[in-house]
Amino acid sequence: MLVIKRQLRYHGNLNVESEFAPSSGNPIMKLLEFFNRELEISKSSILGSTTIAGAASAVLLAVINSGAEMAANQEMKDHYFWIFIASFLLFFITKKFALSAASVAVEAAVRKVRIRIADKIRRSELSFVENMGRSSMFTRLTQDANLISQSAVIIINASQSAIVLVTTLIYVAWLSPVGFLIITVALCTGSILYLANNRKNADAFEAVNRKESEFFDALNHLLSGFKEVKVNTKKSDRLFEHIERISEETEQLKVTSGLRFVVDFMFSQVSFYLLLAIIVFILPQLEPTHYTIVIKLTASTLFIIGPVNLLVGAIPIFTLADVAVRNLYKLESELDAQGLSDQPFNVRLANRMAAFQEIRFENVTFAYDAKESGGEFSVGPLNFFIKRGNILFLTGGNGSGKSTVLKVITGLYYPVSGRILIDSVPVNRANYPEFRNLFSLIFSDFHLFDRLYGLEDVDEDTLDELLRLMQLENKTSYQDGHFTDINLSTGQKKRLAFIAATLEDKPINIFDEWAADQDATFRAFFYEKILPDMRARGKTLICVTHDDRYFHECDHLIKMEMGKVVIDDDHAGTTA
Repeated sequence: MLVIKRQLRYHGNLNVESEFAPSSGNPIMKLLEFFNRELEISKSSILGSTTIAGAASAVLLAVINSGAEMAANQEMKDHYFWIFIASFLLFFITKKFALSAASVAVEAAVRKVRIRIADKIRRSELSFVENMGRSSMFTRLTQDANLISQSAVIIINASQSAIVLVTTLIYVAWLSPVGFLIITVALCTGSILYLANNRKNADAFEAVNRKESEFFDALNHLLSGFKEVKVNTKKSDRLFEHIERISEETEQLKVTSGLRFVVDFMFSQVSFYLLLAIIVFILPQLEPTHYTIVIKLTASTLFIIGPVNLLVGAIPIFTLADVAVRNLYKLESELDAQGLSDQPFNVRLANRMAAFQEIRFENVTFAYDAKESGGEFSVGPLNFFIKRGNILFLTGGNGSGKSTVLKVITGLYYPVSGRILIDSVPVNRANYPEFRNLFSLIFSDFHLFDRLYGLEDVDEDTLDELLRLMQLENKTSYQDGHFTDINLSTGQKKRLAFIAATLEDKPINIFDEWAADQDATFRAFFYEKILPDMRARGKTLICVTHDDRYFHECDHLIKMEMGKVVIDDDHAGTTA
Protein backbone atom coordinates (compact mmCIF):
# COMPACT_ATOMS: atom_id res chain seq x y z
CA MET A 1 0.00 0.00 0.00
CA LEU A 2 2.71 2.48 0.99
CA VAL A 3 4.69 1.87 -2.19
CA ILE A 4 1.61 2.28 -4.34
CA LYS A 5 0.69 5.54 -2.65
CA ARG A 6 4.18 6.87 -3.23
CA GLN A 7 3.91 5.94 -6.90
CA LEU A 8 0.63 7.82 -7.03
CA ARG A 9 2.31 10.92 -5.67
CA TYR A 10 5.18 10.66 -8.09
CA HIS A 11 2.95 10.24 -11.12
CA GLY A 12 0.26 12.62 -10.04
CA ASN A 13 1.48 15.63 -12.05
CA LEU A 14 0.03 14.34 -15.30
CA ASN A 15 -1.41 16.77 -17.77
CA VAL A 16 -4.96 15.46 -17.44
CA GLU A 17 -7.94 16.85 -19.28
CA SER A 18 -10.82 17.68 -16.96
CA GLU A 19 -13.18 15.22 -18.62
CA PHE A 20 -10.70 12.47 -17.81
CA ALA A 21 -10.58 13.14 -14.07
CA PRO A 22 -9.43 10.13 -12.05
CA SER A 23 -12.79 9.55 -10.44
CA SER A 24 -14.66 9.19 -13.71
CA GLY A 25 -15.59 5.85 -15.23
CA ASN A 26 -14.13 2.43 -14.61
CA PRO A 27 -10.44 3.00 -13.77
CA ILE A 28 -9.20 0.04 -15.76
CA MET A 29 -11.39 -0.30 -18.87
CA LYS A 30 -9.38 2.07 -21.08
CA LEU A 31 -6.16 0.49 -19.89
CA LEU A 32 -7.42 -2.98 -20.77
CA GLU A 33 -8.55 -1.63 -24.14
CA PHE A 34 -5.00 -0.39 -24.70
CA PHE A 35 -3.54 -3.81 -23.92
CA ASN A 36 -6.09 -5.59 -26.08
CA ARG A 37 -5.48 -3.21 -28.98
CA GLU A 38 -1.73 -2.77 -28.84
CA LEU A 39 -0.26 -6.04 -27.51
CA GLU A 40 1.12 -8.20 -30.31
CA ILE A 41 1.43 -11.46 -28.36
CA SER A 42 -1.25 -13.87 -27.23
CA LYS A 43 -3.12 -12.37 -24.28
CA SER A 44 -4.56 -15.80 -23.44
CA SER A 45 -1.12 -17.21 -22.61
CA ILE A 46 -0.45 -14.40 -20.13
CA LEU A 47 -3.95 -14.69 -18.65
CA GLY A 48 -3.67 -18.46 -18.41
CA SER A 49 -0.28 -18.30 -16.70
CA THR A 50 -1.58 -15.69 -14.27
CA THR A 51 -4.58 -17.85 -13.45
CA ILE A 52 -2.43 -20.92 -12.84
CA ALA A 53 -0.03 -18.90 -10.67
CA GLY A 54 -2.90 -17.58 -8.58
CA ALA A 55 -4.44 -21.01 -8.16
CA ALA A 56 -1.05 -22.54 -7.29
CA SER A 57 -0.52 -19.86 -4.66
CA ALA A 58 -3.82 -20.74 -3.01
CA VAL A 59 -2.97 -24.45 -3.18
CA LEU A 60 0.24 -23.67 -1.26
CA LEU A 61 -1.86 -22.35 1.61
CA ALA A 62 -4.02 -25.49 1.72
CA VAL A 63 -0.95 -27.73 1.53
CA ILE A 64 0.79 -25.87 4.34
CA ASN A 65 -2.30 -26.03 6.53
CA SER A 66 -2.81 -29.74 5.83
CA GLY A 67 0.88 -30.49 6.28
CA ALA A 68 0.91 -28.73 9.63
CA GLU A 69 -2.14 -30.75 10.71
CA MET A 70 -0.37 -33.98 9.70
CA ALA A 71 2.92 -33.04 11.34
CA ALA A 72 2.86 -36.17 13.48
CA ASN A 73 2.29 -38.45 10.47
CA GLN A 74 5.66 -38.69 8.69
CA GLU A 75 4.27 -40.48 5.63
CA MET A 76 1.53 -37.90 5.07
CA LYS A 77 3.93 -35.06 5.81
CA ASP A 78 6.29 -36.30 3.07
CA HIS A 79 3.32 -36.58 0.72
CA TYR A 80 2.29 -32.97 1.36
CA PHE A 81 5.91 -31.86 1.05
CA TRP A 82 6.13 -33.10 -2.55
CA ILE A 83 2.77 -31.53 -3.34
CA PHE A 84 4.15 -28.28 -1.93
CA ILE A 85 7.29 -28.52 -4.10
CA ALA A 86 5.20 -29.17 -7.23
CA SER A 87 2.81 -26.33 -6.43
CA PHE A 88 5.70 -23.99 -5.67
CA LEU A 89 7.49 -24.78 -8.94
CA LEU A 90 4.23 -24.36 -10.85
CA PHE A 91 3.64 -21.01 -9.13
CA PHE A 92 7.21 -19.81 -9.76
CA ILE A 93 7.34 -20.80 -13.42
CA THR A 94 3.91 -19.46 -14.38
CA LYS A 95 4.30 -16.23 -12.39
CA LYS A 96 7.73 -15.57 -13.90
CA PHE A 97 6.41 -16.27 -17.40
CA ALA A 98 3.39 -14.01 -16.94
CA LEU A 99 5.43 -11.10 -15.55
CA SER A 100 8.21 -11.46 -18.12
CA ALA A 101 5.87 -11.82 -21.08
CA ALA A 102 3.70 -8.92 -19.92
CA SER A 103 6.68 -6.65 -19.36
CA VAL A 104 8.17 -7.39 -22.79
CA ALA A 105 4.80 -7.10 -24.55
CA VAL A 106 3.81 -3.84 -22.86
CA GLU A 107 7.17 -2.21 -23.55
CA ALA A 108 6.80 -3.22 -27.20
CA ALA A 109 3.27 -1.77 -27.23
CA VAL A 110 4.40 1.50 -25.65
CA ARG A 111 7.26 1.74 -28.15
CA LYS A 112 4.85 1.13 -31.02
CA VAL A 113 2.43 3.81 -29.82
CA ARG A 114 5.24 6.29 -29.17
CA ILE A 115 6.72 5.78 -32.62
CA ARG A 116 3.28 5.93 -34.25
CA ILE A 117 2.42 9.21 -32.54
CA ALA A 118 5.91 10.65 -33.12
CA ASP A 119 5.52 9.88 -36.83
CA LYS A 120 2.17 11.67 -36.86
CA ILE A 121 3.67 14.64 -35.03
CA ARG A 122 6.40 15.05 -37.64
CA ARG A 123 3.73 14.94 -40.36
CA SER A 124 1.53 17.46 -38.55
CA GLU A 125 1.54 21.22 -39.08
CA LEU A 126 3.50 23.84 -37.15
CA SER A 127 0.28 25.55 -36.04
CA PHE A 128 -0.89 22.33 -34.36
CA VAL A 129 2.39 21.94 -32.45
CA GLU A 130 2.30 25.58 -31.39
CA ASN A 131 -1.32 25.39 -30.21
CA MET A 132 -0.95 22.02 -28.50
CA GLY A 133 2.22 23.01 -26.68
CA ARG A 134 5.44 21.04 -26.69
CA SER A 135 5.32 20.38 -22.95
CA SER A 136 1.90 18.73 -23.27
CA MET A 137 3.05 16.38 -26.04
CA PHE A 138 6.31 15.68 -24.24
CA THR A 139 4.44 14.75 -21.05
CA ARG A 140 2.10 12.40 -22.89
CA LEU A 141 4.86 10.59 -24.77
CA THR A 142 7.15 10.26 -21.76
CA GLN A 143 5.46 10.44 -18.37
CA ASP A 144 2.12 9.01 -19.49
CA ALA A 145 3.80 6.27 -21.51
CA ASN A 146 6.05 5.36 -18.57
CA LEU A 147 3.04 5.08 -16.29
CA ILE A 148 1.42 2.64 -18.71
CA SER A 149 4.63 0.59 -18.73
CA GLN A 150 4.72 0.42 -14.95
CA SER A 151 1.07 -0.58 -14.73
CA ALA A 152 1.69 -3.86 -16.59
CA VAL A 153 3.38 -5.60 -13.67
CA ILE A 154 0.78 -4.20 -11.27
CA ILE A 155 -2.02 -5.59 -13.44
CA ILE A 156 -0.44 -9.06 -13.47
CA ASN A 157 0.05 -8.99 -9.71
CA ALA A 158 -3.47 -7.65 -9.17
CA SER A 159 -4.95 -10.35 -11.42
CA GLN A 160 -3.05 -13.05 -9.60
CA SER A 161 -4.10 -11.55 -6.27
CA ALA A 162 -7.74 -11.66 -7.37
CA ILE A 163 -7.40 -15.33 -8.24
CA VAL A 164 -5.61 -16.03 -4.94
CA LEU A 165 -8.42 -14.25 -3.12
CA VAL A 166 -11.17 -16.20 -4.90
CA THR A 167 -9.52 -19.60 -4.49
CA THR A 168 -8.65 -18.89 -0.86
CA LEU A 169 -12.24 -17.88 -0.15
CA ILE A 170 -13.39 -21.16 -1.76
CA TYR A 171 -11.00 -22.97 0.56
CA VAL A 172 -12.37 -20.97 3.52
CA ALA A 173 -15.95 -21.86 2.51
CA TRP A 174 -14.95 -25.53 2.52
CA LEU A 175 -13.47 -25.12 6.00
CA SER A 176 -16.33 -23.10 7.51
CA PRO A 177 -19.40 -21.60 5.79
CA VAL A 178 -19.90 -19.17 8.67
CA GLY A 179 -16.22 -18.17 8.55
CA PHE A 180 -16.55 -17.63 4.80
CA LEU A 181 -19.57 -15.38 5.36
CA ILE A 182 -17.77 -13.32 8.03
CA ILE A 183 -14.62 -12.84 5.96
CA THR A 184 -16.55 -12.03 2.77
CA VAL A 185 -18.75 -9.45 4.49
CA ALA A 186 -15.71 -7.88 6.18
CA LEU A 187 -13.76 -7.69 2.90
CA CYS A 188 -16.65 -6.22 0.94
CA THR A 189 -17.47 -3.65 3.62
CA GLY A 190 -13.84 -2.60 4.03
CA SER A 191 -13.30 -2.32 0.27
CA ILE A 192 -16.43 -0.22 -0.24
CA LEU A 193 -15.45 2.17 2.55
CA TYR A 194 -11.90 2.40 1.24
CA LEU A 195 -12.98 3.12 -2.32
CA ALA A 196 -15.44 5.79 -1.14
CA ASN A 197 -12.66 7.50 0.79
CA ASN A 198 -10.22 7.02 -2.09
CA ARG A 199 -12.25 9.41 -4.27
CA LYS A 200 -11.61 12.13 -1.69
CA ASN A 201 -7.94 11.14 -1.59
CA ALA A 202 -7.71 11.45 -5.39
CA ASP A 203 -9.05 15.00 -5.18
CA ALA A 204 -6.53 15.81 -2.45
CA PHE A 205 -3.64 14.44 -4.49
CA GLU A 206 -4.83 16.35 -7.54
CA ALA A 207 -4.83 19.58 -5.50
CA VAL A 208 -1.30 18.83 -4.30
CA ASN A 209 -0.10 18.27 -7.85
CA ARG A 210 -1.67 21.49 -9.09
CA LYS A 211 0.02 23.41 -6.32
CA GLU A 212 3.36 21.70 -7.00
CA SER A 213 3.03 22.72 -10.65
CA GLU A 214 2.60 26.31 -9.48
CA PHE A 215 5.75 25.95 -7.41
CA PHE A 216 7.72 24.60 -10.38
CA ASP A 217 6.47 27.47 -12.54
CA ALA A 218 7.56 30.01 -9.93
CA LEU A 219 10.93 28.30 -9.55
CA ASN A 220 11.34 28.38 -13.33
CA HIS A 221 10.76 32.14 -13.25
CA LEU A 222 13.50 32.44 -10.64
CA LEU A 223 16.01 30.41 -12.65
CA SER A 224 15.12 31.60 -16.16
CA GLY A 225 14.83 35.24 -15.07
CA PHE A 226 17.79 35.15 -12.70
CA LYS A 227 19.53 38.12 -14.33
CA GLU A 228 16.44 40.30 -14.08
CA VAL A 229 15.80 39.19 -10.50
CA LYS A 230 19.41 39.81 -9.51
CA VAL A 231 19.30 43.48 -10.49
CA ASN A 232 15.83 44.24 -9.10
CA THR A 233 15.50 43.82 -5.34
CA LYS A 234 11.76 44.43 -5.24
CA LYS A 235 11.14 41.91 -8.01
CA SER A 236 13.35 39.43 -6.18
CA ASP A 237 11.51 39.93 -2.89
CA ARG A 238 8.02 39.67 -4.42
CA LEU A 239 8.95 36.57 -6.41
CA PHE A 240 10.44 34.95 -3.32
CA GLU A 241 7.32 35.78 -1.32
CA HIS A 242 5.27 34.13 -4.06
CA ILE A 243 7.47 31.01 -3.91
CA GLU A 244 7.27 30.99 -0.12
CA ARG A 245 3.47 31.28 -0.14
CA ILE A 246 3.07 28.47 -2.67
CA SER A 247 5.45 26.28 -0.63
CA GLU A 248 3.40 26.83 2.51
CA GLU A 249 0.14 26.04 0.70
CA THR A 250 1.73 22.93 -0.78
CA GLU A 251 2.87 21.87 2.68
CA GLN A 252 -0.65 22.18 4.08
CA LEU A 253 -2.15 20.21 1.21
CA LYS A 254 0.49 17.50 1.55
CA VAL A 255 -0.12 17.27 5.27
CA THR A 256 -3.85 16.89 4.62
CA SER A 257 -3.33 14.19 1.98
CA GLY A 258 -0.73 12.50 4.18
CA LEU A 259 -3.14 12.36 7.10
CA ARG A 260 -5.75 10.87 4.77
CA PHE A 261 -3.25 8.17 3.85
CA VAL A 262 -2.58 7.50 7.53
CA VAL A 263 -6.32 7.04 8.07
CA ASP A 264 -6.51 4.64 5.11
CA PHE A 265 -3.50 2.69 6.30
CA MET A 266 -4.74 2.42 9.87
CA PHE A 267 -8.21 1.47 8.64
CA SER A 268 -6.78 -1.47 6.69
CA GLN A 269 -4.67 -2.58 9.65
CA VAL A 270 -7.47 -2.27 12.19
CA SER A 271 -9.93 -4.04 9.88
CA PHE A 272 -7.77 -7.13 9.60
CA TYR A 273 -6.99 -7.23 13.30
CA LEU A 274 -10.71 -7.03 14.07
CA LEU A 275 -11.40 -9.74 11.50
CA LEU A 276 -8.81 -11.99 13.14
CA ALA A 277 -10.37 -11.31 16.55
CA ILE A 278 -13.82 -12.22 15.22
CA ILE A 279 -12.52 -15.50 13.79
CA VAL A 280 -10.63 -16.44 16.94
CA PHE A 281 -13.05 -15.27 19.64
CA ILE A 282 -16.54 -14.96 18.12
CA LEU A 283 -16.69 -17.63 15.39
CA PRO A 284 -16.44 -20.52 17.89
CA GLN A 285 -19.48 -19.04 19.67
CA LEU A 286 -21.51 -18.99 16.43
CA GLU A 287 -20.87 -22.58 15.37
CA PRO A 288 -19.10 -25.61 16.83
CA THR A 289 -15.61 -25.20 15.41
CA HIS A 290 -12.56 -27.35 16.10
CA TYR A 291 -9.49 -25.39 17.12
CA THR A 292 -7.64 -26.65 14.00
CA ILE A 293 -10.30 -25.02 11.81
CA VAL A 294 -9.83 -21.73 13.67
CA ILE A 295 -6.09 -21.95 13.11
CA LYS A 296 -6.59 -22.63 9.40
CA LEU A 297 -9.04 -19.74 9.07
CA THR A 298 -6.60 -17.46 10.89
CA ALA A 299 -3.80 -18.52 8.53
CA SER A 300 -6.09 -18.00 5.53
CA THR A 301 -6.99 -14.50 6.72
CA LEU A 302 -3.34 -13.60 7.15
CA PHE A 303 -2.66 -15.09 3.73
CA ILE A 304 -5.18 -12.87 1.95
CA ILE A 305 -4.07 -9.61 3.58
CA GLY A 306 -1.41 -9.07 0.93
CA PRO A 307 -3.64 -9.76 -2.09
CA VAL A 308 -6.45 -7.57 -0.75
CA ASN A 309 -4.10 -4.67 -0.01
CA LEU A 310 -2.57 -4.99 -3.48
CA LEU A 311 -5.95 -5.13 -5.20
CA VAL A 312 -7.42 -2.14 -3.42
CA GLY A 313 -4.18 -0.16 -3.43
CA ALA A 314 -3.64 -0.74 -7.15
CA ILE A 315 -6.83 1.12 -8.03
CA PRO A 316 -5.16 4.59 -7.91
CA ILE A 317 -2.43 3.35 -10.26
CA PHE A 318 -5.04 1.90 -12.59
CA THR A 319 -6.88 5.21 -12.49
CA LEU A 320 -3.81 7.22 -13.48
CA ALA A 321 -2.78 4.67 -16.11
CA ASP A 322 -6.29 4.86 -17.57
CA VAL A 323 -5.95 8.65 -17.74
CA ALA A 324 -2.53 8.22 -19.40
CA VAL A 325 -4.05 5.97 -22.08
CA ARG A 326 -6.83 8.48 -22.67
CA ASN A 327 -4.28 11.28 -23.02
CA LEU A 328 -2.24 9.34 -25.57
CA TYR A 329 -5.25 8.36 -27.64
CA LYS A 330 -6.67 11.88 -27.40
CA LEU A 331 -3.40 13.29 -28.76
CA GLU A 332 -3.43 10.73 -31.55
CA SER A 333 -7.05 11.49 -32.45
CA GLU A 334 -6.27 15.21 -32.58
CA LEU A 335 -3.36 14.50 -34.89
CA ASP A 336 -5.55 12.30 -37.09
CA ALA A 337 -8.19 15.04 -37.21
CA GLN A 338 -5.74 17.19 -39.17
CA GLY A 339 -6.05 14.85 -42.12
CA LEU A 340 -2.39 13.87 -42.26
CA SER A 341 -1.27 13.03 -45.76
CA ASP A 342 0.45 9.73 -46.47
CA GLN A 343 1.48 10.90 -49.92
CA PRO A 344 5.13 9.96 -50.53
CA PHE A 345 7.70 12.66 -51.06
CA ASN A 346 8.13 13.33 -54.80
CA VAL A 347 11.87 13.63 -55.43
CA ARG A 348 11.47 14.55 -59.11
CA LEU A 349 9.06 17.35 -58.27
CA ALA A 350 11.39 18.60 -55.53
CA ASN A 351 14.27 18.70 -58.00
CA ARG A 352 12.18 20.65 -60.50
CA MET A 353 11.21 23.14 -57.81
CA ALA A 354 14.86 23.48 -56.76
CA ALA A 355 15.62 24.82 -60.24
CA PHE A 356 13.16 27.71 -59.80
CA GLN A 357 13.83 31.17 -61.16
CA GLU A 358 11.17 33.09 -59.26
CA ILE A 359 8.72 32.56 -56.41
CA ARG A 360 5.82 35.01 -56.46
CA PHE A 361 3.33 35.84 -53.73
CA GLU A 362 0.03 37.22 -54.98
CA ASN A 363 -2.44 38.70 -52.47
CA VAL A 364 -1.31 36.19 -49.84
CA THR A 365 -2.84 36.67 -46.38
CA PHE A 366 -2.57 34.78 -43.13
CA ALA A 367 -4.48 35.24 -39.85
CA TYR A 368 -4.07 33.55 -36.50
CA ASP A 369 -7.05 31.94 -34.86
CA ALA A 370 -8.09 34.47 -32.21
CA LYS A 371 -9.22 31.71 -29.82
CA GLU A 372 -5.90 29.88 -30.04
CA SER A 373 -3.57 32.88 -30.21
CA GLY A 374 -5.37 34.97 -27.61
CA GLY A 375 -5.86 37.87 -30.01
CA GLU A 376 -6.35 38.82 -33.62
CA PHE A 377 -3.35 39.35 -35.86
CA SER A 378 -2.99 38.95 -39.59
CA VAL A 379 -0.44 39.65 -42.29
CA GLY A 380 -1.03 40.66 -45.85
CA PRO A 381 -2.08 40.93 -48.48
CA LEU A 382 1.48 40.16 -49.53
CA ASN A 383 2.53 40.93 -53.09
CA PHE A 384 6.22 40.40 -53.73
CA PHE A 385 8.62 37.99 -55.40
CA ILE A 386 11.81 36.10 -54.59
CA LYS A 387 14.30 35.88 -57.43
CA ARG A 388 16.82 33.12 -57.64
CA GLY A 389 20.32 34.16 -56.59
CA ASN A 390 19.14 37.36 -54.85
CA ILE A 391 19.61 38.61 -51.31
CA LEU A 392 16.30 39.71 -49.78
CA PHE A 393 16.26 41.66 -46.52
CA LEU A 394 13.09 41.62 -44.42
CA THR A 395 12.94 44.34 -41.80
CA GLY A 396 10.47 45.99 -39.44
CA GLY A 397 9.82 46.61 -35.78
CA ASN A 398 8.87 44.08 -33.13
CA GLY A 399 5.39 42.72 -33.79
CA SER A 400 5.39 43.88 -37.39
CA GLY A 401 4.82 40.31 -38.66
CA LYS A 402 8.29 39.39 -39.92
CA SER A 403 8.36 35.95 -38.27
CA THR A 404 4.86 35.18 -39.50
CA VAL A 405 5.80 36.19 -43.04
CA LEU A 406 8.86 33.91 -42.86
CA LYS A 407 6.62 31.00 -41.87
CA VAL A 408 4.29 31.76 -44.78
CA ILE A 409 7.23 32.07 -47.18
CA THR A 410 8.68 28.73 -46.11
CA GLY A 411 5.34 26.90 -46.20
CA LEU A 412 5.13 26.38 -42.44
CA TYR A 413 1.84 28.28 -42.44
CA TYR A 414 -0.81 27.83 -45.11
CA PRO A 415 -2.14 31.12 -46.53
CA VAL A 416 -5.73 31.96 -45.73
CA SER A 417 -6.12 33.49 -49.17
CA GLY A 418 -4.05 34.37 -52.22
CA ARG A 419 -1.62 32.09 -53.96
CA ILE A 420 2.07 31.27 -54.18
CA LEU A 421 3.55 30.60 -57.61
CA ILE A 422 6.85 28.96 -58.30
CA ASP A 423 7.73 29.72 -61.92
CA SER A 424 4.00 30.24 -62.61
CA VAL A 425 3.10 26.85 -61.10
CA PRO A 426 0.77 27.18 -58.07
CA VAL A 427 1.94 25.81 -54.75
CA ASN A 428 -0.84 23.83 -53.10
CA ARG A 429 -1.20 21.39 -50.22
CA ALA A 430 -0.36 18.47 -52.46
CA ASN A 431 3.11 19.82 -53.30
CA TYR A 432 3.84 21.72 -50.08
CA PRO A 433 6.28 19.06 -48.77
CA GLU A 434 8.43 19.47 -51.89
CA PHE A 435 8.12 23.27 -51.67
CA ARG A 436 9.25 23.32 -48.04
CA ASN A 437 12.35 21.36 -48.94
CA LEU A 438 13.65 24.36 -50.87
CA PHE A 439 14.55 26.05 -47.58
CA SER A 440 17.23 25.77 -44.97
CA LEU A 441 16.17 27.64 -41.82
CA ILE A 442 17.85 29.41 -38.94
CA PHE A 443 15.04 31.14 -37.08
CA SER A 444 15.68 33.44 -34.14
CA ASP A 445 14.39 30.67 -31.84
CA PHE A 446 16.28 28.01 -33.78
CA HIS A 447 17.08 24.55 -32.45
CA LEU A 448 20.66 23.31 -32.70
CA PHE A 449 20.83 19.59 -33.47
CA ASP A 450 23.78 17.63 -32.14
CA ARG A 451 23.92 15.55 -35.33
CA LEU A 452 23.75 16.33 -39.03
CA TYR A 453 20.47 14.50 -39.55
CA GLY A 454 19.65 13.97 -43.21
CA LEU A 455 23.30 14.15 -44.30
CA GLU A 456 24.46 10.61 -44.80
CA ASP A 457 27.89 11.35 -46.24
CA VAL A 458 29.56 14.29 -44.55
CA ASP A 459 32.72 15.59 -46.21
CA GLU A 460 35.00 15.97 -43.19
CA ASP A 461 37.40 18.32 -45.02
CA THR A 462 34.53 20.67 -45.94
CA LEU A 463 33.19 20.48 -42.39
CA ASP A 464 36.59 21.28 -40.89
CA GLU A 465 36.96 24.21 -43.30
CA LEU A 466 33.57 25.57 -42.24
CA LEU A 467 34.49 25.20 -38.57
CA ARG A 468 37.61 27.28 -39.20
CA LEU A 469 35.60 29.84 -41.19
CA MET A 470 33.15 30.18 -38.29
CA GLN A 471 36.05 30.23 -35.78
CA LEU A 472 34.74 27.14 -34.03
CA GLU A 473 37.63 24.76 -34.64
CA ASN A 474 38.72 25.07 -31.00
CA LYS A 475 35.17 24.84 -29.64
CA THR A 476 33.76 21.67 -31.15
CA SER A 477 34.37 18.98 -33.74
CA TYR A 478 32.36 16.33 -35.53
CA GLN A 479 33.22 12.84 -34.32
CA ASP A 480 31.37 9.52 -34.43
CA GLY A 481 28.44 11.15 -36.19
CA HIS A 482 27.82 14.02 -33.77
CA PHE A 483 29.26 17.33 -32.59
CA THR A 484 31.41 16.89 -29.52
CA ASP A 485 30.09 20.04 -27.85
CA ILE A 486 27.04 22.19 -28.51
CA ASN A 487 27.09 23.94 -25.14
CA LEU A 488 28.22 27.17 -26.76
CA SER A 489 27.32 30.84 -26.59
CA THR A 490 24.27 31.96 -28.59
CA GLY A 491 26.42 33.50 -31.30
CA GLN A 492 28.54 30.35 -31.57
CA LYS A 493 25.44 28.18 -31.72
CA LYS A 494 24.19 30.26 -34.63
CA ARG A 495 27.52 29.78 -36.41
CA LEU A 496 27.27 26.02 -35.89
CA ALA A 497 23.70 26.11 -37.21
CA PHE A 498 25.04 28.03 -40.22
CA ILE A 499 27.49 25.18 -40.88
CA ALA A 500 24.69 22.63 -40.79
CA ALA A 501 22.56 24.78 -43.11
CA THR A 502 25.46 25.19 -45.53
CA LEU A 503 26.06 21.45 -45.66
CA GLU A 504 22.36 20.86 -46.42
CA ASP A 505 22.99 22.76 -49.66
CA LYS A 506 19.39 23.96 -50.11
CA PRO A 507 18.51 26.53 -52.82
CA ILE A 508 17.16 29.09 -50.30
CA ASN A 509 18.66 30.00 -46.93
CA ILE A 510 16.67 31.77 -44.22
CA PHE A 511 18.59 33.80 -41.62
CA ASP A 512 16.34 35.31 -38.94
CA GLU A 513 18.38 37.93 -37.03
CA TRP A 514 21.40 35.66 -37.45
CA ALA A 515 23.93 38.47 -37.02
CA ALA A 516 22.26 39.93 -33.93
CA ASP A 517 24.36 37.82 -31.52
CA GLN A 518 27.68 38.20 -33.37
CA ASP A 519 30.42 40.67 -32.51
CA ALA A 520 30.91 43.70 -34.76
CA THR A 521 33.75 42.11 -36.73
CA PHE A 522 31.89 38.88 -37.44
CA ARG A 523 28.69 40.79 -38.20
CA ALA A 524 30.47 42.74 -40.91
CA PHE A 525 32.04 39.51 -42.16
CA PHE A 526 28.57 37.98 -42.46
CA TYR A 527 27.06 40.84 -44.49
CA GLU A 528 30.09 41.79 -46.58
CA LYS A 529 31.68 38.40 -47.22
CA ILE A 530 29.48 35.39 -46.40
CA LEU A 531 26.25 36.59 -48.04
CA PRO A 532 27.89 37.81 -51.30
CA ASP A 533 29.86 34.55 -51.57
CA MET A 534 26.71 32.47 -51.13
CA ARG A 535 24.91 34.61 -53.72
CA ALA A 536 27.81 34.07 -56.13
CA ARG A 537 27.29 30.31 -55.71
CA GLY A 538 23.66 30.68 -56.79
CA LYS A 539 22.04 30.63 -53.37
CA THR A 540 18.92 32.65 -52.64
CA LEU A 541 19.10 34.37 -49.26
CA ILE A 542 16.32 35.80 -47.10
CA CYS A 543 17.52 37.65 -44.01
CA VAL A 544 15.50 39.26 -41.24
CA THR A 545 17.64 42.16 -40.04
CA HIS A 546 17.66 45.55 -38.39
CA ASP A 547 21.24 46.35 -39.46
CA ASP A 548 20.36 49.27 -41.75
CA ARG A 549 24.04 50.06 -42.26
CA TYR A 550 24.23 46.91 -44.40
CA PHE A 551 21.02 47.38 -46.37
CA HIS A 552 23.10 48.23 -49.42
CA GLU A 553 24.27 44.61 -49.53
CA CYS A 554 20.81 43.28 -50.47
CA ASP A 555 19.10 43.09 -53.85
CA HIS A 556 15.59 43.41 -52.46
CA LEU A 557 14.33 45.12 -49.30
CA ILE A 558 10.90 44.55 -47.75
CA LYS A 559 9.81 46.48 -44.68
CA MET A 560 6.85 45.37 -42.54
CA GLU A 561 4.57 47.37 -40.25
CA MET A 562 1.51 45.90 -38.48
CA GLY A 563 1.44 42.91 -40.82
CA LYS A 564 1.60 45.07 -43.96
CA VAL A 565 4.36 45.64 -46.49
CA VAL A 566 5.18 49.35 -46.38
CA ILE A 567 8.40 49.23 -48.44
CA ASP A 568 9.03 46.81 -51.30
CA ASP A 569 12.24 47.96 -52.93
CA ASP A 570 13.78 45.79 -55.61
CA HIS A 571 17.41 46.90 -56.11
CA ALA A 572 17.44 48.51 -52.66
CA GLY A 573 20.96 49.85 -52.95
CA THR A 574 22.32 52.63 -50.77
CA THR A 575 19.07 54.61 -50.85
CA ALA A 576 17.25 51.98 -48.80
